Amino acid sequence: MKEKKGFLKVIDKRAFFPPAILLTIATVIGVAFPHTLQKAVDVTFDFTTTNFGWFYALGSTFLVVFCLWAGFSKYGRIRLGGKDAKPEMSFAKWFAIALTSGIAIGVVFYGVAEPMINFTAPPEFSGLEPRSPEAAEASLKYVFLHWALHPYGIYTAAGLCLAFVFWNMKRKLQVSSALYPLIGEKADGQAVSWINALTIFATIAGIGTSLGFGVLQAASGINYVFGTDFDSGVLWIVIIGFMVLIYTVAACTGLHKGVALISNLNVYVYFVLLAWGFLFGGALFIINNTVTGVGKYLSSFVSESMYLEPAMATGWVSSNTIFYYAWWIAFAPLVGVFLVKLAKGRTIREFVLVNMIAPVIFTFLWFGVFGSSAISMELGGNCNIVADIASYGSPVALFAYLKNLPLSGLMVIFGFAAIVFSFVTLAEAQTLTIAELTCVQDEEDETKSERNAPASVKIFWGVLMGLMAFALLYSGGVSAIQTASIVCALPILALMLVMAASYIKGMKNYREYDQTLEDGEDY
Repeated sequence: MKEKKGFLKVIDKRAFFPPAILLTIATVIGVAFPHTLQKAVDVTFDFTTTNFGWFYALGSTFLVVFCLWAGFSKYGRIRLGGKDAKPEMSFAKWFAIALTSGIAIGVVFYGVAEPMINFTAPPEFSGLEPRSPEAAEASLKYVFLHWALHPYGIYTAAGLCLAFVFWNMKRKLQVSSALYPLIGEKADGQAVSWINALTIFATIAGIGTSLGFGVLQAASGINYVFGTDFDSGVLWIVIIGFMVLIYTVAACTGLHKGVALISNLNVYVYFVLLAWGFLFGGALFIINNTVTGVGKYLSSFVSESMYLEPAMATGWVSSNTIFYYAWWIAFAPLVGVFLVKLAKGRTIREFVLVNMIAPVIFTFLWFGVFGSSAISMELGGNCNIVADIASYGSPVALFAYLKNLPLSGLMVIFGFAAIVFSFVTLAEAQTLTIAELTCVQDEEDETKSERNAPASVKIFWGVLMGLMAFALLYSGGVSAIQTASIVCALPILALMLVMAASYIKGMKNYREYDQTLEDGEDY
């Protein structure tokens, strides 16, 4: 039986204390001096997007191409864990966890809101008239630019760079291990803790963005649906406290229990909402508009991904496209670590298909159904979705849409369930991962996909994530939580590009690095 160690003995102090101290300071400033935090975030946002928007656009698009190369090249046949490795979970469970552990709360928040915004206020550089048929048909093109290949490509790239290194090269499950093919044993040196600290800081800032949206949507939805006028700050505290309790408990139960259970429930709720919206939201228009949107998106993928409006300079690209790229990048390394845990026994090609291609198809369906359906209702003049968004804000968009469907009361309940489950699946996955990365690894745990970080460490990070979300909301609402992710993503993108270079080197020499192959063996 292992001897129980105290808190200070189980944590990796270099990985734990820097982000913990900085994030605690940022949280205190956000609550005590909200305008100070908002001003600091705004200045950094303006500097980053003005000077490095091109880097986000090029780097993010490269990572998408990188994933396609990794999955569909000859190296895609390599099996993670070795030729005879067996998967530890079914495809359905794997897909459910992969889908909901990354951007789930984002698609719930923006599923109706962003298509409607693009319809009623299209980008100025597009030349489209607001509320016009042309704006309706182009709306999904911009939505898919933000929510399809780029986010899942960024997440999958982070996981790919570590999956072979961990499962086949038998290195530690930590972000810095992805650099082993480039720098050798230095990947386990002092740089390890500082790289982990950087990714943890960026991740919690990014999660603060995601959780902030979830809290805004839930709080606004409660006041909108029930006609109440609860104080926003009080509601935020109650909702965050409730969510923190659920996702921290779930994280303490481990990957194959709490995380898998809530992820599966989340997917069931998603498909109930999708089916209902499709059946009663104008099925033919949904099909036609979704197919049109996918076509426009794919045909303009390269040009739109790289477009930075250098002369028009309306600010739309910075506050939309670059914001989204940075949001995904901010916590991609730790999402990648989490995805690696699920991948034993799968080929690299399957890893790309389940973590990138399948979620993109889901994204087409999700935004296609809700966005197209809401636009159809608005074009028909028989709903008040746009008016309600104008009056109550974009967080109520989902509920403004659901009230126009049959059995609207039941659908609203499913809407709240989607918010809760999406909030929890993201936070529990990252709480589990961060807790493990900030603990000292025992030698026998170095090549395990799930280490047993103490509950006290999980609780600390779970509570801090909730407090960070509150601080961002309190210091400036949507504006603050949007810009916070930009602040942290720039160094992470640079790290991910180096990780991709390391992966390419590893693949070129995979027989040399693969510890699961006997002499003369191949896949």
